[in-house]
Amino acid sequence: MPAPWSGGALVRIVGKIQQQDCINTLHFATNTVVNDPIDWEPLLVALAAAVLACVVEQLLPAVTEDYEVDHVEAIRIHPDHSDPVFATAGAERLGQLGPASVSFAASLVNIRSTRGGRRGHGKLFLAPPGEADTTGSKISAQTMAAITQFLLCLAGKFTGANPTTEWRLGVFSQTQFKQLVGGGFDNAFAPVTQMSPSATLAVISSRKIGHGN
Repeated sequence: MPAPWSGGALVRIVGKIQQQDCINTLHFATNTVVNDPIDWEPLLVALAAAVLACVVEQLLPAVTEDYEVDHVEAIRIHPDHSDPVFATAGAERLGQLGPASVSFAASLVNIRSTRGGRRGHGKLFLAPPGEADTTGSKISAQTMAAITQFLLCLAGKFTGANPTTEWRLGVFSQTQFKQLVGGGFDNAFAPVTQMSPSATLAVISSRKIGHGN
């Protein structure tokens, strides 16, 4: 599913860690034409539900019990903006690893796309594992395997030659999008080719009460 893209969406995974906001943002594109005009709401609902399923089934086993996912929201950002649609977590919403001593640590995922350079790279700061699952800021092999399963869940649904959904996960450059020459969504969005978890904990210096990344 290459460009030109018929639509783009921003997805937020909204949760909390130790009562502080923990929000992860992903970008997606599709060139699916369901009808004319496209009925966007079912596409967005399916997108939010597919991401939430990966979070509940694969991410929660990789993060601290201090993390709680609340919902996933999907918003159309191309060709215009829409109201968000929501997929709300059910009874399974807490991380499954032990407690974390701080709220500003994170498991870092480095993202690469079909575009080279800084505008083709991205980062995802997931909730951290529990204190018992790290040694000297190094994440345990078991937890690394669990994080990888979450990334494989996303990859299977949203990347590669045969994804199981109508959406493609990508890296979106706001700078490129706003350029007068060479701008626009098609040039700003690049499909993801690789997601690699870091074995070392990262620090989220901007996470504080009422805020999060």
